[in-house]
Amino acid sequence: MTFSGEKMVEFVTRICKECGPRLAGSEGEKKAGEILYQEISEFCDEVEREHFRSRPGGFLDYIWFTAGFYLAGVAIYLLGHPLIAAALMLIAFLIFLFQQCLHYEIIDFFFPEVEEFHIVGKIRPNGEAKKLVILSAHYDSAYEFPLLGKLKTKSIYIIGPAVAITLLTMVLSVVEAFIPSTVINTVQKPLLLIGSILLLYIAFNLRSNRGVLGANDDLAGLAAVIEAGRFISQNRPENTEVWIVAFAGEEHMRGSKRFVQKHYDELKGRNAIMFNLECPSADYFLIATEEKMFFAKHSPLAVEYAKKAAENIDFDVKVEALPFAGSDAANFSRKGLHAVTLFGLSAKEHAPYYWHTMDDAPENLKPEPIAKAAEMAKNFVYVVDSS
Repeated sequence: MTFSGEKMVEFVTRICKECGPRLAGSEGEKKAGEILYQEISEFCDEVEREHFRSRPGGFLDYIWFTAGFYLAGVAIYLLGHPLIAAALMLIAFLIFLFQQCLHYEIIDFFFPEVEEFHIVGKIRPNGEAKKLVILSAHYDSAYEFPLLGKLKTKSIYIIGPAVAITLLTMVLSVVEAFIPSTVINTVQKPLLLIGSILLLYIAFNLRSNRGVLGANDDLAGLAAVIEAGRFISQNRPENTEVWIVAFAGEEHMRGSKRFVQKHYDELKGRNAIMFNLECPSADYFLIATEEKMFFAKHSPLAVEYAKKAAENIDFDVKVEALPFAGSDAANFSRKGLHAVTLFGLSAKEHAPYYWHTMDDAPENLKPEPIAKAAEMAKNFVYVVDSS
């Protein structure tokens, strides 16, 4: 079967026109979810909405807490209390680590709560369901990222020094508390200034108040998953049950976390394996062996299945770690579940096209690679079933 990328782009265009941006908990997200529920109901044996609650603001707006604690540390240091300053800088760093990278939600209670829902469609096999594959993508969209959307992977040249200076000034403050030194004091003051400027720059430019359409990130991925699901429902695997999952809340990474919390025992007990799609309108695909920003190493078994699924799709596919950004698969892999994500990337910037910018619109999508992603998703199921 040859999938129609043009058909998938039409589907994305429809969602964007009818729902607009789909920020967490927004009416646009809910409306899109209902459309997707009806779409997935057409070919699945069982479909349900899985509601969950979360506080999305904690994923990005933690930056104001990080910047605030660091600036407080700078002020305390200048007042002559280096050990207290070091403690405040440590708190600043830990908030970044726990909130952004590990999704621990330690300060989420400061932010408003919203309700969202996943759509989970189940396709039963011809025979006994001895295996379980999850094909997934997400339907929420992001805020515009003025900093990361423009610089993409080059943003590490701002974020990296900010993290390094936070840790260095913290260590120097501890040393100075026990071994007072004019040399340390002389080095420390310009570092504190630079660190403060970097953190404030990141805080003011991390996100705007505008929501993006998210055509490539990730409606195109979801369109590919749905078309793969249609094919699978008409050509059922022998012993593999397939779940078609449209995640909400990926852009704050709480959605798939809630899904894993709810289904962990079943997924672990059934040795489930997840194949996730992200931003498939691309120049090439990356099978991510790990997502470094989220400290998630993906299942070697899932990676091998993905490599086999890519063997005959006639598209450039690489296999390596993803150094920048992340996906719902991270919440699976960090819990020891089998998962892998296929990322679509641009050849020039090695990042998704129009990532978190206002240009992530249907008219900028490439139909052919979206169709190739659907083919890979379909192949993944039959590779698992026949293995």
